[in-house]
Amino acid sequence: MNFQVCAVVVTYNRLEKLKKTLASYAVQTLPPKYLVVVNNASTDGTAAFLEEWKGKEEPFQKIIITSEENLGGSGGFYLGQKKAMDLEADWVMLADDDAYPEPDYLEGMKRYIDTHDAAELSIVCGKVMERGTPVNIHRAYLKSKWVRNFQEFIPQSFYERDSFEPDFVSYVGILIHKQKLKEAGLVNKDYFIWYDDTEHSHRLKKLGKIICVPSYSMLHDVDEVNGTLSWKTFYGFRNNVNFFKKHFPLQCPFVIVTLVIKTLLSPLHGRTLTEMQMRFVAIKDGLLGKLGKNSCYKPGWKP
Repeated sequence: MNFQVCAVVVTYNRLEKLKKTLASYAVQTLPPKYLVVVNNASTDGTAAFLEEWKGKEEPFQKIIITSEENLGGSGGFYLGQKKAMDLEADWVMLADDDAYPEPDYLEGMKRYIDTHDAAELSIVCGKVMERGTPVNIHRAYLKSKWVRNFQEFIPQSFYERDSFEPDFVSYVGILIHKQKLKEAGLVNKDYFIWYDDTEHSHRLKKLGKIICVPSYSMLHDVDEVNGTLSWKTFYGFRNNVNFFKKHFPLQCPFVIVTLVIKTLLSPLHGRTLTEMQMRFVAIKDGLLGKLGKNSCYKPGWKP
């Protein structure tokens, strides 16, 4: 099968990391045919840098998409995927601005595809490395449809295999078969952040295999801890509920009742009334399909 790749990078106010990311695509032993950069309304000089970068000669065609407002990760990836569907590419690669493919990454993906039936594949990807260690949260199995935390992260031992087949993957260096992307549809842009890649890979898994080849790595340059209560917490709960409603309708009532009970009891476990209120708004919005950017829990909100 042909291996023409359209790489999509979404960026927001991380200019120094973006520079490293774009440089990592320029040194690929097998570069993409296109590199689409979605500037999600950055305010840190990204626009000026990209205009200069566009004039630099490199081994791929450069396309810059600038959003007038921050559409969140899902909105940014939607714009990039939509553009990729109009380009002459066979695979669409997705990654954030803090994810650097090692030089042989795309060559490794091609090597796997060339030795397997591409028609059976929806997604191929490598492992995700953070601080020198494989991070298993980016590749996961379906643990159970009856619990809210339905994903089981891949055991570390699996990264010693030639390949394995996860059920869910994050948007950190995945290559989607363009035909499968056309059939499954694009990412749900209204998730804003979190669970957008989980929900999307679940749809794609129904159409073909998801394969991780851990010999090849994406270096994930993260420095943010997502465990504390913030605006992101709201979208995590809301989109999780919406995922169950859409994909696991039989199990959804049980999961929601369990979540409501746990939320009511959460102050007994040290949770604040502010967090309890947030959870209830998220549950309601997820069930009603009220997605997009919430007017209260906007980026930057803190309790």
